[in-house]
Amino acid sequence: MKLPTAAIPIILTFQNAASAFSLFHPHKAQQPISATDPIIPSIDYITHHLGQLSAYTDLAPSYFNVSHTGLPASCRISQVHLLQRHAERFPHPGDPQDGRNIEAFTEKVYDAVKEGEKFKGELGFLNEWRNMLGGEYLTGIGAMSEITTGLAYRGDEERKPLLRGTSQSRIHNSLMNWAVGFFGPSWRDDARFEGNWTDAFRTVVIREGGAGRAWNNTLAAHHCCTNSERAGVGDIGDDHMWKYASQYLTQATEHLSKHMPKDFDLNIKDVYAMQLLCGYEMQYVGVSDFCSLFTRTEWQGFEQSLDIRFFYNHAFGNPTARAQGVGYVEELLARLKGEYITESDSSVNSSVTQDEENFPLGMKFYADFTHDKMVLGALTALSLDFMREVPDLQTFPPEEGRLFKISKLVPFAARLVTEVIECGERNPEPVKHERIHRYISAYRLEEKSDKHRFVRIRLNGAVVPLSSIRGGKCGGRMDEICRLDRFFESQEQVKEQAKYQEACFGEYEGPKEGQDVDGTVPKI
Repeated sequence: MKLPTAAIPIILTFQNAASAFSLFHPHKAQQPISATDPIIPSIDYITHHLGQLSAYTDLAPSYFNVSHTGLPASCRISQVHLLQRHAERFPHPGDPQDGRNIEAFTEKVYDAVKEGEKFKGELGFLNEWRNMLGGEYLTGIGAMSEITTGLAYRGDEERKPLLRGTSQSRIHNSLMNWAVGFFGPSWRDDARFEGNWTDAFRTVVIREGGAGRAWNNTLAAHHCCTNSERAGVGDIGDDHMWKYASQYLTQATEHLSKHMPKDFDLNIKDVYAMQLLCGYEMQYVGVSDFCSLFTRTEWQGFEQSLDIRFFYNHAFGNPTARAQGVGYVEELLARLKGEYITESDSSVNSSVTQDEENFPLGMKFYADFTHDKMVLGALTALSLDFMREVPDLQTFPPEEGRLFKISKLVPFAARLVTEVIECGERNPEPVKHERIHRYISAYRLEEKSDKHRFVRIRLNGAVVPLSSIRGGKCGGRMDEICRLDRFFESQEQVKEQAKYQEACFGEYEGPKEGQDVDGTVPKI
């Protein structure tokens, strides 16, 4: 079969794709609240301050304080490794802070209505409200988001692209919808449908969680790292989150209680569930009555509460964070070096990484689909200290200028992109602004030129400061590209720092006082 023109992003055209998406984005169904209304300035503000439930938006290339974000004149992007979070989903039914909290609030509302009690004023809509949310699956808006993301990638890969994901529904469906955008819905010359429609690309689906033993899986490493799901270790951020919520939601709880039935005992968790429902309903039907119940600063507080939760559950504040991300980093390094992984003492599944069929080497483009916590784990395992920013557990409203914002780091459809850059000179001149080019052939090196290889990492379109990697191996350039050999040197201790076996299976207590433990088991 003749392969379609497959895609490798040479410079990712996310901004163009995002602009196209905005033309039909269902979020636009709800009009911004009037500027004279003291509650919120716009629904768009809310949907981008929902932590990990935020809608995707491209960050400015210089967002992480990188001054030179262009590609040097003698350089081209020769290889791309995409690690992408799934897009919009329904709530986690088993998460006490997410789906189960929403369910508890829903039952209280249903019981009150069943007893003939009435909600009043701005909560009057609850008299007829129904919870329409499903469990964990990709929403229609999420599917559209993935298709749009796939549209942003174009190039000249001649081999069948490899797309990897997990067996979880929302991950697999993100992969498939991304592929529809990647290839286009009609890449055949005619309407024949012999064989599998995915014949144009290869997929590797790794089992995730489920009953029985947990399979090694770098794209869902929390399931094979026991302590990451153990009470007292994997959930230490939850307590910090609720303590912060009790600070910023006190006034909202008092205000909303005035519109409740007399016997309805409204608490902080109920009010927090309303904020969650705003986010989930927006990404499902594009409108929600819950969104207008809260002020701008209360949405800032909601965002900060999730920053706190994720820092202490999945980043530098949790002892298992490096262990959860180290497996993907090992695979990334192996691909960059052109090596198989034949044995593993981490989350790497060596039955998947030891042959050409499942772990092809030398591809121009790789795409892996995963969870928000895995993206954070990879950033932590890489020792990128720019995001080692301990959240403020006390201040409300929070500091707006902080860098550790989950809404910016891992919104729905977040993407961590590692680029291999080939240059015709050893020390190319940094370029301040980006230049737009779409195909690798447009910027080929001269045949006789030496190829000096560098690495650049982007997170949601922003250039990541590789100079912040512990040890300083990648310092010295204003454009934050790092020589490939020095990047390898910067990661020589990645497994040792993760302490995978001890972090995932050792007996220890998680920190309780909000410490930064550097993403690994704290020293006694």
